[in-house]
Amino acid sequence: MYIDIHSHIIPGIDDGAKDEIMALEMLKIAQKSGTSHIIATPHYVYGNTRYGFDTILEKCAELNMLAASMGIKVTIYPGCEVFVTPEIIELFEQRLVGTLAGSRYMLVEFPMMSIPPYTDNTLYNLQLKGITPIIAHPERYTEIQQNPEVLKSFIDRGILVQVNSGSITGVYGRETKKAVMRIIKEGFVHFVASDAHSDNRRNPDMRKAASIIEKNFGPKMRDDLFIRNPLKIIGIGK
Repeated sequence: MYIDIHSHIIPGIDDGAKDEIMALEMLKIAQKSGTSHIIATPHYVYGNTRYGFDTILEKCAELNMLAASMGIKVTIYPGCEVFVTPEIIELFEQRLVGTLAGSRYMLVEFPMMSIPPYTDNTLYNLQLKGITPIIAHPERYTEIQQNPEVLKSFIDRGILVQVNSGSITGVYGRETKKAVMRIIKEGFVHFVASDAHSDNRRNPDMRKAASIIEKNFGPKMRDDLFIRNPLKIIGIGK
């Protein structure tokens, strides 16, 4: 049983599932590969995204009903992937963005090339609101690839880290795979998620990544990253 905290499975809302047919295929893949719970995390980019969190709640409920009607036994929770911006607290207070599955955790994405200078204050302000930021796929960011120790300063402040299963399996290339294995070895990672965008190349199947983690770091690390830590977000684990 895997718990996937990062996916773009809500149809027709961002660059993820293009329609209900694809969303259902993604859910079937998730179920077949052992994922029982999945958090829908559409992108939210300040100044560009035109929907609010209430829309995500509605569409998530609709997808749950559709999945149940098709006999798919995967529970979908609402969330979002927020592109880091100084306005993040304002967006949260206006219900334009939200946390993962109603928890006190928020998934935050950085630019690919460099980390903006306002990032430290932005994440600190979230923490002051009682929200724990989770950095989305840092192994894909050039600055982290060049200097993985950058993550340590965030983790030392209580910020958490999620990496993509596709990074572990090599979907994003050699440098990303090298970076992700290094930061896992250093203990800088708390969650592995699919970041699924479709039913093709970037799909929700996390089995291969879980097998790689077990082979390299043992079954406890596999269960912590794919099951135990994610369960805490959806309110099941301790």
